[in-house]
Amino acid sequence: MDLTGKVALVTGGGRGVGRATALALADAGCDVAVLARSTDEIAQVADEIRQRGQHSMAVALDLAAPEHIPAALATIQQELGDVTILVNNAAVIEPLGPTATVDPLVWEQALTVNLTSVFALTQAALPAMLRQGWGRVVAVSTGIATGAGMVNANAYSVTKAGLEMWARNLAAELAGTGVTVNVVRPGTVDTAMQAHIRTQSAERVGAQMVERFTRFHESGALIAPELPARLITQVIAGDETGEVISIGDERGQALLRRA
Repeated sequence: MDLTGKVALVTGGGRGVGRATALALADAGCDVAVLARSTDEIAQVADEIRQRGQHSMAVALDLAAPEHIPAALATIQQELGDVTILVNNAAVIEPLGPTATVDPLVWEQALTVNLTSVFALTQAALPAMLRQGWGRVVAVSTGIATGAGMVNANAYSVTKAGLEMWARNLAAELAGTGVTVNVVRPGTVDTAMQAHIRTQSAERVGAQMVERFTRFHESGALIAPELPARLITQVIAGDETGEVISIGDERGQALLRRA
């Protein structure tokens, strides 16, 4: 599918998978709004997109305050046009540690950023998608959403599992409208979140977690963000909906070969 001229919004777009996805969509012909808290980082990404010949804007917004989302979408619409591609990539890993000791307010903030803001962004973008009879919503999740999740990362595990159910449910609701909703699990990517986990003490998150994430880094197992960005772009270019696609499974690998 030709994505030329589509307007995309990528959250968490200043670094890692979000940055790589914003640039990949620009290379596919999209104009891209890059959203995150990090003003300098998103300004740099937006500039790179403009250097590629596409329109772009940096949207500085803290998704812990989702009440500001409708105004942000209105600004994007005025400058770039209707958002018809939404990549919900932003997430926070904190609070880490035993559930008995984490700050309840930080736990609630994780729920807001990782899940509630995804609903708010999608709700704000959906009317234009439905009006045009075409739209793409992608939620970036993790393999941690399965099983027991990641021990001592209760909020992150819970929100990612909820994110996947949200996406599958919304895909069923929107079947036949031309708007697809899918989930991508990007694998073990070399990101700031990985680095943050490696700096935690064994007393806080458990020796097993520290050893596991250190091993990912030292063994060279971490993958570059550009690889899941290509997968996300391929999902957006397709017509399938309601899928949960892991980068390492047969479906994910088939899409990457197509890329």
